[in-house]
Amino acid sequence: QVNSLASYFDCSMQLLKPNIRNALFNVENRAIYTKLRNSAPTVYTGESRIINSYVADGCVIEGEVENCILFRGVRVGKGTVVKNCILMQDTFTGNNVSLNCVIADKNVTICDNRVLSGHTTMPFYIPKATMI
Repeated sequence: QVNSLASYFDCSMQLLKPNIRNALFNVENRAIYTKLRNSAPTVYTGESRIINSYVADGCVIEGEVENCILFRGVRVGKGTVVKNCILMQDTFTGNNVSLNCVIADKNVTICDNRVLSGHTTMPFYIPKATMI
């Protein structure tokens, strides 16, 4: 499982590179199909900072996000720094959280003042519906 998790992480992070993204999505006459969920647009507060990340609709970003993929409904709390992470649908981070190389499955709650870090070759995985 560790190798497949690292592979998933690596392949997902590759999508943040413009040349990879363009090779996959900028192909003439190729339709892209998505699942619609009529969520509100993402909210970015005055304190938020986003660098080189994909952020889906319905998120609330109050902290910093860098080199991340955030699925629908993710919340990043005040003072929170999320780097090199994949946060799946409806993941909630409290305030003053630090995440690096983390994969959080759906409906994960990360409480205030937590520090979680993996490595690109061994990301820290949080199972579905877990509270930390």
